[in-house]
Amino acid sequence: MQDYYTPKGKHLTLADRRNIERRLKEGYSHHEIARRLAKAPQTINNEVKRGRVRQQVRKGKYELVYSADLTQKVYENNRKRSIKQVSLTEELKEKIVHYIKQKYSPEMMVMAKGINVPVSTIYYWIHHGHLCSRHSKSKK
Repeated sequence: MQDYYTPKGKHLTLADRRNIERRLKEGYSHHEIARRLAKAPQTINNEVKRGRVRQQVRKGKYELVYSADLTQKVYENNRKRSIKQVSLTEELKEKIVHYIKQKYSPEMMVMAKGINVPVSTIYYWIHHGHLCSRHSKSKK
C-alpha cells in the first residue's frame, strides 16, 4: 500500500523544493525524499529532472545539480503565462451584448462570430452582471 498521497493539482512549494535540494546534497534517494515529503516518487523524479542546471565545478568541468530557487522562478513564470488575462473593453462589451440580444449563446459567439474570449469568461461576465447595462436588461 502507498505511504504517500499527492492530490491532483497540489503543486510543490518553494519549501518543498529547498527540502529536495538539501536532501539530494545529503545523498538521499528520490524514493526516500518522496517518502519524507509525502509525495509520489515520480513527482520527485520529474521535479529533479526539470530542475537541473549546469554548474561549474572547476575550470572546464561542469556538473548537473538541482536548484530549488531557479526551479521556483521557472515555475512562477510558467504559471503567470498559463493564464491569459482578458479585459472587458467597452467595444467588446457592446459586441457581446449585441449578440446576446440576438439570442446567440456564448459558444456561438466564439465559434461563429469570432469573439476571441473563452466561453467560460463570457458566462462569468453574464452571471456576475458585467454585461448588464440599461439597454441590455430584459423586461419581464
